[in-house]
Amino acid sequence: MRIYDPMDLERYHGYYRGAKIYEVSVVNAGGHAIWLPDNSEPFASSAIGGFVGGVKTDWVFVGAKDRGVKLVQPGEGLVYQICMSEAYTDFEVVIEVQDWRGRSKRIEDRVYVLKASEAGVSTASY
Repeated sequence: MRIYDPMDLERYHGYYRGAKIYEVSVVNAGGHAIWLPDNSEPFASSAIGGFVGGVKTDWVFVGAKDRGVKLVQPGEGLVYQICMSEAYTDFEVVIEVQDWRGRSKRIEDRVYVLKASEAGVSTASY
């Protein structure tokens, strides 16, 4: 699986002050189909860059619970919209992946925010 660095859409979340919306692209770089969480709704950090129980959160979990999954063939991908505090220039993305055998695994990767004109890639193997 390949996780591309997020692009800054230069849009702010309508409710959370200081939270920007980013697009993160995920591509199935393997030889078999995988199932990824549905991308029809945005994902957000649990505290949008704030503190939960005294611990700073600069990560977002992209999971299938209550959302369902989408089949992604080799070479295909999905684009996720993620809400994160604008204070971060990088953050951790954790994506729940299922393979054809029904096994689930979490793929974690630190991504770096890009302006719309920049390009870059992070890779995580599955």
